[in-house]
Amino acid sequence: MFDSPRTDRRLALLAGAALCAFAAPAQAQTAPQAAALDEVVVTGSRLSGAHRLAPVEVIDRTDLEAAAVTDPARMLQLFTANSGSEAQVDQLNQPQSSGTAQFNLRNLGLGSTLVLVDGLRWTSSAAVATDGSAYVDINSLVPLIALERVEAFKDGASAVYGSDAVAGVVNFVTRSGVDRPEMRARYGIMDGAEDSLIEAIGGTTVLGGDLTLAGSYAHRSALGSDERDFTQAETYGRAGWTAVTSYGQPGSYFRPSTNGYAPDPDCANPAFTSAFRNSPTDAFCRLDYSDFFDLAPEETRTQLFADWRRPVGSVELRLQAAWSGTETIARQSPSLPILARALTVPANHPDNPFGEAVLFRGRALGAEAGASEAVFNYETWRLSGGVSGQFANGWDWDVSATSSRQHIAYDKPDSIGTALQNALNGLGGAGCNPATGTPGVGPCQWFNPFGSAFLGTGTANSPELIASLTGSTGLRGAATLTTVDLQTDGRAFAWDGGRLDLAFGAQYRRSSLRHDWSDLVNAGDLLTAGYSPDFDGDQEVFAAFAEARLHLGDRIEAQLALREEVYDGGADALSPRVAVRWDATDTLTLRASWGQGFRAPSVFTLSGAQASQPSVFDRGAFVFVNTLTTGDPDLKPEKSEALTLGAIWTPLPGLRLGLDAWRIDYTDLIVKESAQTLIDRAAADDLAGLTGTDAQQRVTRAGNGALTFVDLRFVNASSIETQGLDLSARYDRDLFGGVLSAAATWTYVDKYDIRLTPGAAATSGLGSTNQNTIARSLPQDRGEIALGWSGPTDTVTLLAHYTSGYRNDRSGITDATIDSWTTVDLQYVRAVTPSLDLSVGVVNLGDSDPPLAQFALGYDPVVADPRGRIITVGLTKRF
Repeated sequence: MFDSPRTDRRLALLAGAALCAFAAPAQAQTAPQAAALDEVVVTGSRLSGAHRLAPVEVIDRTDLEAAAVTDPARMLQLFTANSGSEAQVDQLNQPQSSGTAQFNLRNLGLGSTLVLVDGLRWTSSAAVATDGSAYVDINSLVPLIALERVEAFKDGASAVYGSDAVAGVVNFVTRSGVDRPEMRARYGIMDGAEDSLIEAIGGTTVLGGDLTLAGSYAHRSALGSDERDFTQAETYGRAGWTAVTSYGQPGSYFRPSTNGYAPDPDCANPAFTSAFRNSPTDAFCRLDYSDFFDLAPEETRTQLFADWRRPVGSVELRLQAAWSGTETIARQSPSLPILARALTVPANHPDNPFGEAVLFRGRALGAEAGASEAVFNYETWRLSGGVSGQFANGWDWDVSATSSRQHIAYDKPDSIGTALQNALNGLGGAGCNPATGTPGVGPCQWFNPFGSAFLGTGTANSPELIASLTGSTGLRGAATLTTVDLQTDGRAFAWDGGRLDLAFGAQYRRSSLRHDWSDLVNAGDLLTAGYSPDFDGDQEVFAAFAEARLHLGDRIEAQLALREEVYDGGADALSPRVAVRWDATDTLTLRASWGQGFRAPSVFTLSGAQASQPSVFDRGAFVFVNTLTTGDPDLKPEKSEALTLGAIWTPLPGLRLGLDAWRIDYTDLIVKESAQTLIDRAAADDLAGLTGTDAQQRVTRAGNGALTFVDLRFVNASSIETQGLDLSARYDRDLFGGVLSAAATWTYVDKYDIRLTPGAAATSGLGSTNQNTIARSLPQDRGEIALGWSGPTDTVTLLAHYTSGYRNDRSGITDATIDSWTTVDLQYVRAVTPSLDLSVGVVNLGDSDPPLAQFALGYDPVVADPRGRIITVGLTKRF
């Protein structure tokens, strides 16, 4: 199924070179052996030491402890090149990925940063972002205590690692050979919630090898939106951009006799504290739902990790296993709005005050019922093994295999359309047969949608009746990845003043994704979740690569890498990379790199389908609309071209300054069509008197004009051109019997131009929330500053986090300004004894609220942390 004989020949040549290198150890080299087995190969190259050629930002476990990082999502804040991750819970815009977190280097998409663990791939999450992005869930990797360091290679690396490395690579490097057991406990408290983390790591000798074992247990209580004033709609006069909706309970009703809506007669009753009308003439009974969501949900995570390594002569055996289980419980509104179909309250309904059949606009339950809950369960495991050694010619070789899998169980309550309509007709209840029953007689019950049901002036709705009208999304899914990697590398030639190192290898990958929804979702019978089919897809990839590194004296190094990948769907991609480093003086180093990259279509965008309910602006109001986006097996790989120019200057002992200028052109992006754009286009066609246009056929409305469905596609449609600067500085010096250190990283984005379709005019996404584009929130500047002092028994660290102001491009708002935000963290660690450390810290020392953004809950969940001041206490015990 490959697309051409040329593709076969390219892959065969690269694979043949790799096989020849494996099969020909007799061609001995006169140069010394290239590398010992325990040398570290730094992210960005298959050859040790090549990190000198490219920008790699490293955060080690000392940095993580100093920053009081208790979950991987907080780690994202430490990398200024990262922006647009969905690490905070946002049940309004990210309802299917709660409990996960992802890297998003350069804001090029959740799937455009390749995530590795010890240099090997990890399965994509079984959950998919609302825009259809597949990504690696960093919450599911390994316990934090098992991490040695995290390396972020901030340059395109498809030539080295293959698909998904468009924006860069993040490699989680684990600890091994731990000879002293260690336990760590940390407790954090904030206004309205608390969290705790218990971790342990230790090592022993088993079967002649070093075994490292680690485990962690983390629990966080829920922080509700009702705990913060800035999330409350009443704080802003229940403005239209806040968490208010015209789909209320009590609801509103379309009356054919007046050809308009009328509110429930009891809407103004003071018993309904969250119901309101904008004015006495407002036709809608509205709902303030700002009390019913979690800023941080209740979450429990357990993780286990094991690493075993044994040298056998010149060969090393490796085995690694990891398991993670996460349960996230996220609150949501008491019941969801009725979006998928229009429901009729008949004229003979005993509680109908209108004297005619009316259409119901609202939801089954109101604020008085309290919040409902969506439950997410993720179970992730990974097994990997490998063997490495040296040929007689001194070349290293390595064979490794991994298998990883994530299961998801996602249960979200929703009203059942058929059952609710039957109940409005008096044929509700679990014991009622709608085909033979009599309305309101025997087991057949009326559902009363009016305010009178709660007030006691009309028919009451029993808990049993409500239960019979409620179903669940019931998603059960799994994502898997199997890889086999082969590599050999070593010194090919050496001469006076130079040498050439080479690496060759091949890789096989097979990934799959399965989503199995409840029968109600398959039938499209849930009134908010709508229709979504089950699917099961997979993809196989064969790859071969080669890399060369040239040393010219002590001052010049160059890298050339080439990788070919072929997919069972017929697509192929050839990715080159060239990099060079010149130590111009003893204190000044210059470097440059150029490369082409790619990202293959995910299994989901090729064969999946996704229902979602985005917030759109329609006919003067924000509403949630049901959409279904379907995959396309003919999608092309996304392509990129990256250029980086950098300099490192060490003007003084202990002082290191870095500057990297980067540019990335990213084309053929696979995106979900915009529901807002299609709705606007259909409305324009209506005004122009057109009929039967593509947009009109894909936007469905009920008889009363309410939006009920938008038909979307995954398409290769967009491109992004972005460029900017990364700056870094670090200074260390001895002071007062300890070491004073100061460090800073800063990312400045100069350009981020988006073309939504080929040939379209560029739209700048820079300094914008990008609600109307394909990107995510992108402030122009992000900075991290760390100031610390460490002595024999005491360590103090001060961290400052800065995000520049940006604009809100959400439709229908009154103020597009989002101010800059600076928070400061303080951490103190005291070595009570040589084996016991006590830490005390404060995150967000000034208890600064997020800057106001006219989103439903008053802040931008992609950028800001809404939790406020967090006081932490920790103990670390070494045995």
